[in-house]
Amino acid sequence: MESETHRWFDARPYRHHERSPADDVVEVLRDELRDCGTWVHTQPVPLEPFAVSKATYDELFSAARGLLGLLRQALLESAPDRPGRLAALGVRPTTHSFPFFIDDDAFELRHCDAMARPDVVIGPDGPRFLEFNVSGAFGGPTEAHGFDRAWTRLFGAPGRPLPFTVDDPFAARTELFEELCDSLGLPRAVALVGNRVDRRGETTRYFDGEAAYLRERGFDAQVLEPGDLPHKVGRPGQLRFPLALRYFAPADWVSRGEPLDPVHAILDAGCVLYPPESSYLVANKKVLAWLSEGRPWMAGNDQRLVTRYVPWTRVAREGKVEWRGDRVDLLRLLTTHRESFVVKPAVGMMGRGVVMGRTCTQPQWEATVTSALDAGDSIVQEYVEPGRYELEMVAGPGSTPYRSSVAPVLSPCLFGGRTGGVYARYYPDGRSGVVGVAQGGAMENVVLAAA
Repeated sequence: MESETHRWFDARPYRHHERSPADDVVEVLRDELRDCGTWVHTQPVPLEPFAVSKATYDELFSAARGLLGLLRQALLESAPDRPGRLAALGVRPTTHSFPFFIDDDAFELRHCDAMARPDVVIGPDGPRFLEFNVSGAFGGPTEAHGFDRAWTRLFGAPGRPLPFTVDDPFAARTELFEELCDSLGLPRAVALVGNRVDRRGETTRYFDGEAAYLRERGFDAQVLEPGDLPHKVGRPGQLRFPLALRYFAPADWVSRGEPLDPVHAILDAGCVLYPPESSYLVANKKVLAWLSEGRPWMAGNDQRLVTRYVPWTRVAREGKVEWRGDRVDLLRLLTTHRESFVVKPAVGMMGRGVVMGRTCTQPQWEATVTSALDAGDSIVQEYVEPGRYELEMVAGPGSTPYRSSVAPVLSPCLFGGRTGGVYARYYPDGRSGVVGVAQGGAMENVVLAAA
């Protein structure tokens, strides 16, 4: 049977490379990813990473860097000051929403794009960037690090080079912290502020691996949960941790009744909470819609980059839009071509609130569209049919390996522009659509480039 793997995935450097038996793969994956919120103990697990050529891998990161730079520029060009930028996006900071802005707006803007993880599908003509997660809280680094270690153990052998290269997200983020501490004159000490509940873990192991990696690189590093704040950060003027990775989303804490006062306390003590609050403005999907629509300051190369890699995206509001060379009414366009569009909250994560026209009835879709246009807090985006990959997997120990066509979502991770590997999610049963780990039970993996 002809392979269903999309031509973009054009390298299988280890297809004939000696690999450990399937049961050993399961054991190693479960060891490396234990208590990290993955489904390796209950779902079919992959027997190989996704693979691409080095040129294809580099293209993904080149596009990611270029688009991230344009997102930052679009935010800066939207208004000369913070109130104007917030007004342009239609957001209002409250005690529960955008709560951690600092007075130093120059610092906010300089570092707002420091950490990013776009979500990409491989459409008929190649990569399409659906959104950018820009913050310190996005998932992927720990999972990708675990899969990287597993594949290195499973495909490696003494005296034989690996058939792929590995970009470790922990290494990239550590280099960013080294640069940041040097530029700010801070000692190399960082607290990883998170909560095991956010990562569906019974222990803090999700964060512990990165803290251990930082310590190996000469940092004083420790995982701090809400109950550890603010006292374990230290006193003003005597901070043990003058830098804190904000490995949490305020909305998650607020939804569980977790107070944000301890975080404000470490800010008041002089701790640098990183990345800054303005990263969430870059992540606002309306900014991606601005790029898709075009801005006066965009040069020809900017527009070509967006057209090549971003699906048609617009802010959901009443009025006319340009669609394939014509000016059309947005409401009529969306209701007439239901299966061609997706509605997404402008501020959101993990696929919450995303509605795909092709998965609901016409009345449900029209109600969704009408609500989105009235509220003005969503975007509409052209649906991209994801390309497929024939992945070898196994249901569990003692089972027979098999191949299945899956539709992965790929996430190249950037830390201060540094390549931090490509995290991937997919449904083992071949489903596509909104791919979620926590709610949807998606399996995870990484994309590796041929050596």
